[in-house]
Amino acid sequence: MKQANITLFVLLIILAAACQTENPESDTSARQAKEVKTVEVKSYDYQETVFASGRLSSTEEAKLSFKTGGIIKKIYVREGQSVRKGQLLAELTLDEIQAQTQQANISQQQADINIENAKLALKLAQRDYDNALGLYQDSVATLEQLQNAEVQLENAKNQLDAAQKGKNLTQQQINVAQFNLKFSRITAPSDGIILKKLAENNELVGPGNPLFLFGSKDKAQVIKVNVTDKDIIHIELGNPANIHFDAYPNTEFEGTVREKASMADPYTGTYEIEVEVQPEGKKLYSGFIGQVRIFTDAKQNLVAIPVDAMLKADGQAGEVFIVEDSLAKRTSVSIFKLEGRHLLISKGLLPGDEVIISGAGFLNDKEPVKLANQ
Repeated sequence: MKQANITLFVLLIILAAACQTENPESDTSARQAKEVKTVEVKSYDYQETVFASGRLSSTEEAKLSFKTGGIIKKIYVREGQSVRKGQLLAELTLDEIQAQTQQANISQQQADINIENAKLALKLAQRDYDNALGLYQDSVATLEQLQNAEVQLENAKNQLDAAQKGKNLTQQQINVAQFNLKFSRITAPSDGIILKKLAENNELVGPGNPLFLFGSKDKAQVIKVNVTDKDIIHIELGNPANIHFDAYPNTEFEGTVREKASMADPYTGTYEIEVEVQPEGKKLYSGFIGQVRIFTDAKQNLVAIPVDAMLKADGQAGEVFIVEDSLAKRTSVSIFKLEGRHLLISKGLLPGDEVIISGAGFLNDKEPVKLANQ
């Protein structure tokens, strides 16, 4: 009997322990609620923006050069100087080119003389042929004499034709000489600025060698930036942009995407974007380095939480605690990106959720909590 009572007592103890284990509510209520701070999860309308930096330039930058080679007689402008359309910038020593032009003019005068002589010869040959034909019809001249006169007439016609072709060739030589003479002087193609001077007086330059780098004022100013393949897919023509230059630290310039590359640079693997800049009444010089922020059309509805709310993160996956029914609930989230002091979350949270930002370090899942900010 005594042994049976002991066995029954042990069974009762085991049963009581089992009942206590199977009743988590009594255990939860027995634990003291920990104090935490929370914030409400906010909705966030995210717009994809692209950041880059680049150099300001004119949409029309030209390398100005002489068409012919020679010795530079005079350069009339300096670097950074503003010039007007048609203004003389530089010229070559013209002695050789003027001699070529004079020689071509003399050749044209000789060609005119040759044409006059050929016309006289043709007139004489025509007269001889007419006489031979009349004599042949009167049976005074022979057929051979008539044929000889006819050959002389054809030869005179050929000589006149050759003289006229010679004159045309000479005219072409004159045109070339005058063209070379014209382009032995460099004039400004439009209102603009001399960005770079690449030679000096009395230097010998070859045909086509650049003498100036010229930027037009008639065209818009653009800033050229390079972006990655992850950014180029979001950028479209017409996207607005903001630009900041170190020269004007307190001014934000507006811009618009006007061109984008359709293929990557083979050396850098990046894509070039041209953003047209509105000067806002400021003097903008080619070569300014600017920071560009492009606002794309890519938009997404996300939620934002403070960085302090994140328990742990591995790549784009993370964990936070939210409060539900006065309990701390461990929740997995998908991190979209870091935006300042906030994390943008694409999955796992809803607007209005209370996420714990303080006191979560020693919490367990489903542990009771009380809000310190209430």
